[in-house]
Amino acid sequence: MKKIKIAYINIMEGYSGGEIVLQRLIRGINRDKFSIYVYSTPTKFIDTLKCNECNTTIINTQYQLKMERGIKAFVKVIKLFVMSGKYIYEMKQKQILIIHSNSLTSNIYFSFWAKIFGIKFIAHSHEIREGIIFTLLHKYICFCSDKIICVSDAVKNNWLSHNVNKKKLTVVYNGVSNDFF
Repeated sequence: MKKIKIAYINIMEGYSGGEIVLQRLIRGINRDKFSIYVYSTPTKFIDTLKCNECNTTIINTQYQLKMERGIKAFVKVIKLFVMSGKYIYEMKQKQILIIHSNSLTSNIYFSFWAKIFGIKFIAHSHEIREGIIFTLLHKYICFCSDKIICVSDAVKNNWLSHNVNKKKLTVVYNGVSNDFF
């Protein structure tokens, strides 16, 4: 049986709940059914992944804007958007069929290109965001994604309050095992 190629994207600089959940997803996936590709910044996430079977690509780019504003931030966003397209094109060339993204930032940059290149996209959402900008971002991400995993009913309700397609939303709780403590 041919394995399904799945890519996980982590562009966050830190190492917290979202990254730990992503690691557990990667460690727990059925290796008989899936070939695993990981695209990540060089952080503790990669250092502690423990996945010898993973095909890893290091993204040496800072995606967070931090305190950048104005024209400088706009130019950086355009550059990052183009770079994201190059990574998704590379995934298409590798015949990756599913991409799982674990943050709002990576959902914004990578979901569009996955839609353009016909790769299934799973957006993972951990946060509750309000305001017109986040309403528009949620609509955009929902349009470009095939599925959105919300980590709680509150997160799902936040998405629903932005009038997105409820059929794309699924709640999967983050559960913390005893080894976390």
